[in-house]
Amino acid sequence: MRRSFAIFAGLALVAAFGATACGGSDEEKTTTQGTTQGTTSGAVSLEQDDFYFQPTTLEGEAGKPLQVALKNEGQASHTFTIDSLNIDQTVKPGETMTVSVTPKAGGDLPFYCRFHKASNGMQGTITVSGGGSSGATSPSATKSTSGGGAGGY
Repeated sequence: MRRSFAIFAGLALVAAFGATACGGSDEEKTTTQGTTQGTTSGAVSLEQDDFYFQPTTLEGEAGKPLQVALKNEGQASHTFTIDSLNIDQTVKPGETMTVSVTPKAGGDLPFYCRFHKASNGMQGTITVSGGGSSGATSPSATKSTSGGGAGGY
């Protein structure tokens, strides 16, 4: 009987240590289903898929470049379009592109997929802190990696 109790107590102790080791700290942050991605480094990631952006809200600062890494994980081509800044970057399926956006002033800066905004509501916003209306300096885009596959629409 004592031997059974000792084995049971040992297993309970191991289970208790395992639960403690696997538990998360209060400082951990998860963004699995978040809709906003802020940045202090000036770089954010934006997933493009069929047919949504994730996250739908990005944050940036007026006068500071925001590097937006676009990754098309869908089967169709998508765009990252900001009309007021003359940005219109097409990203084919499997490609990753980086677009540099430098807002001149604060406010909400809408972005969307030119191919799927009307039919699927594929759109989002960059919330720019500081100042009034938004604008930007020379936007640029660079292709980081590319994958195969035929372009969609």
